[in-house]
Amino acid sequence: MNKKKMISADLLKWIALITMFIDHIGAGIFEKSPVFMSEHYQIDYLFRSIGRLAFPIFCFLIVEGYDHTRSRLKYARNLLIFAFISEIPFDLLFKEKCIDMGYQNVYFTLFIGLVTIIGMGYIEQKNLKASLLLELFVAAFGAFIAYLMKTDYGEWGVVLIAVIFVTRRNRLAQCLLTVMFMITSPFYMDIAMIESLGALSFILVGMYNGERKGTINKYVFYSLYPAHILLYCGIRYLL
Repeated sequence: MNKKKMISADLLKWIALITMFIDHIGAGIFEKSPVFMSEHYQIDYLFRSIGRLAFPIFCFLIVEGYDHTRSRLKYARNLLIFAFISEIPFDLLFKEKCIDMGYQNVYFTLFIGLVTIIGMGYIEQKNLKASLLLELFVAAFGAFIAYLMKTDYGEWGVVLIAVIFVTRRNRLAQCLLTVMFMITSPFYMDIAMIESLGALSFILVGMYNGERKGTINKYVFYSLYPAHILLYCGIRYLL
């Protein structure tokens, strides 16, 4: 643990949650509400910009979870369970229908990313021949699955998790390479310039001290995603 750094895993979780909540106010309420008008654009832009911090931090936490969880398979199982729990609320908020197979929630992306790095980690531990090529193949396959499933952040989300994973032994290299990936990848360049603001999240990651107190119950943490989406559905209905 580095005591000179002041951000714990718990604080990173809260930052990711709060910025996600702010982001979804813009994406799920402002932009989907009939009362949304042009004069609200600047507020919406601010909320969406703040929200760019959330996903890269969640990706970093997935890799941290991989390294510290007692059971990676149970970790993956929990992500998948909450992916299914979250899907109907997610579709209601963002697609205004109960089921939309054209766009799946971010838990599916995180689940695929975790399974991908579990495979990469197995190859790494076995020190197999052509291990680098095999790891690249596993990362590409995971990205392809996310692309086929049309998950939130899609294939580039899975690749981001893989990049964070392979650089996890060197925090400086991790931050620099991840930021370079985020500001140059087609995903972050194509959909909006504000997406590149997510690279700022690695300033916070660079201040991470490795401390994991576990003050947030993991199931409470998992459930806050579908819970806040249901809350926002109710707010939008009232509007």
